[in-house]
Amino acid sequence: MKQKHYFILLLAVILAGCSIKPEKLADIASEYATVNDSVRIHYKRYGDGDKTICFVHGFGCDLNTWEKQFKVLRDEHNLQLVFIDLPGYGESSKPHMEYTLDFFAKAVNAVLDKEHVGDVVLVGHSLGTPVCRQVLMSGRHGNLVDIDGVYCFYDGTETPEYVEAVNQFGHAFDGPECSEVIAGFVTSLTGPETPKYITDYAMSVMPKTPQYVASSTMRNLVERHWWSQRPIQTKTMVVCTQNSGLDSDNRQKMERLYPHLDYIELTTCGHFIHMEQPEMFNEKLKTFIKE
Repeated sequence: MKQKHYFILLLAVILAGCSIKPEKLADIASEYATVNDSVRIHYKRYGDGDKTICFVHGFGCDLNTWEKQFKVLRDEHNLQLVFIDLPGYGESSKPHMEYTLDFFAKAVNAVLDKEHVGDVVLVGHSLGTPVCRQVLMSGRHGNLVDIDGVYCFYDGTETPEYVEAVNQFGHAFDGPECSEVIAGFVTSLTGPETPKYITDYAMSVMPKTPQYVASSTMRNLVERHWWSQRPIQTKTMVVCTQNSGLDSDNRQKMERLYPHLDYIELTTCGHFIHMEQPEMFNEKLKTFIKE
């Protein structure tokens, strides 16, 4: 009889453990997909809903930037959440090679293909936005959420000064002082109301980016041939901030790129909008997903 009670108690403990939801992304088991035969792409997946939301971080960051989105969306039973470390960042492989938008997009597609994902809502922050655009232009069906995304506007009207400024930015991380340059770059991304924990997060991960990864990422990012002005015919939400130096006609530019656009422009918020104003952003995201 005592043995029977022991097994009942053990079963109860096991079942209770299975029902506990992870409190943070670190509690979710890591998974890996492979691209180019040997490059391992680290990602985490949660939920078994029929709608997939795929999160793609910005330059120098990792999937932990989405902590506040995970905590809100983990209770949405109809969703599957996918958080990716781009190659060269986080716990993904960091090979010596060219880090192009096409390479990043192949990495995202490799994860989605492994998980048998069809349509997807792609959420990209900063560098993650052009990566998500490239995924869509590669033939993947889905919608796009752009969080203060990076854009180069080569539309035939750019001035020589603009081209030179873009090229200088693309080569800013070439030298041996790369980590110091990145640290200075981080300070430019904060707004007057940015909480310290966000700067602490950025400073803890971004300057650790290998120099060859940072340099190749930025040099390839500004290459003209990635920046087609062809409109993307998919539902898109752009959430951006004036603190990033937006042009006065930014909304009009976004409307030309995304005919089906929901546009939100903030004033004092820093670059990490999804971390700095998570309540606002998460509500916007949930509404966008349900529409």
